[in-house]
Amino acid sequence: MDIYEEYIESIIQMADQAIDNGQDDEAKRWFERGLCEEPGSAKLHFRMACLLQYGLDDKARAEQHYLLAIKFKPDYRSAYVNLAQLYLDNEKYVGLENLMHKAMKVEGFNKTFAYENLGKVAEAQGQFNKAIAHYRKGMMQALENFDVDDLKDHIKRNKYKRLKKRWKLWQREN
Repeated sequence: MDIYEEYIESIIQMADQAIDNGQDDEAKRWFERGLCEEPGSAKLHFRMACLLQYGLDDKARAEQHYLLAIKFKPDYRSAYVNLAQLYLDNEKYVGLENLMHKAMKVEGFNKTFAYENLGKVAEAQGQFNKAIAHYRKGMMQALENFDVDDLKDHIKRNKYKRLKKRWKLWQREN
């Protein structure tokens, strides 16, 4: 491990200790110090984003740090996953859709996860056929039975919503 990595790990260790002691603001200061010295550290940006998202409830700044982590390390899969959850929780569907398309280009990224999130975007926008198509693509990529079961449930829910939407349209016309 080089001196750069040792420094980053020591900052993370001090911040983790502060978090363990319930001192989230102190942890934030440790990450800020580290980022002043190493502004291009994807790992520090990622850890700062996690603290902001889950500890300090600062979603906007968490998003910025996740994006910086991805900028400095484009294959940082954990940053994609956490940012996707942040976007989904805050109904930022355009951002989530763009992120998942970018993530699918990352070698080794979980395509099932990406297609599931693309399906959720389409579903939230009332595009049930598109959602079903994404969920089906996700099923083809899935390697675990529980993933397939979840995707089948998503498909069933979207078929119901599609039917309900058609029924309401039919009732208005008649």
